[in-house]
Amino acid sequence: MLDATSAARRTALAALRAPDPGRPLAAQRWCVVDVETGGLDATRDPLLAIGAVAIEGGRIHLDDSFERGLTQTEATAASNILIHGISGSEQRAGQAPHVALLDWLEFATTAPRVAFHAGFDQAVLQRALHTRLGLRPPAPWFDAAVVAPLLFPAAASRCSQLDDWLALFGITVYARHGALADAYATAELWLVLLNAAARENITTLRQLQRLLRARRWLPMH
Repeated sequence: MLDATSAARRTALAALRAPDPGRPLAAQRWCVVDVETGGLDATRDPLLAIGAVAIEGGRIHLDDSFERGLTQTEATAASNILIHGISGSEQRAGQAPHVALLDWLEFATTAPRVAFHAGFDQAVLQRALHTRLGLRPPAPWFDAAVVAPLLFPAAASRCSQLDDWLALFGITVYARHGALADAYATAELWLVLLNAAARENITTLRQLQRLLRARRWLPMH
């Protein structure tokens, strides 16, 4: 049961609608996100942290960023901590999950979500939002790991991980392997992809979604 303040916030967020698919990509605010979890099972493992940055007006806005750790009743295994770097004390000191998730939705609002291997991040966040708040936000998701090889097919055979694409384009990021740092790295890549899309006359959300739907006709490698 949510407290009155949280319930009011939830009601306001439930009224949000998906962005206009005809909106130009260049005019769109994007929310680039990464999550840290207690394992690789998106249907079961706990959500530990959310990091996100906004892209608007063709640049990353560092003053428009988001990072929250969600409190855990029990810390994850030591082997898992070595991967995500969130200590047991940090996990127990995180923010109440429902509050962190409300904060996340108020940051993201109606902006399209972007992630690298977005299916995992989307599944984890949607499970948490449904379980904690009973919400299913309508904002569309875009996977940089799918868009990149469609726009740069010649590099697809040698680029599978985020670091591969960053290296290809000479992108240096300040850190990696934390939720906010990985979101920033993905945002750097997304700017490159938006510029490439514009050169291909892909200028709206609808056109970008059509490109992704057409992917099912491409041979898989």
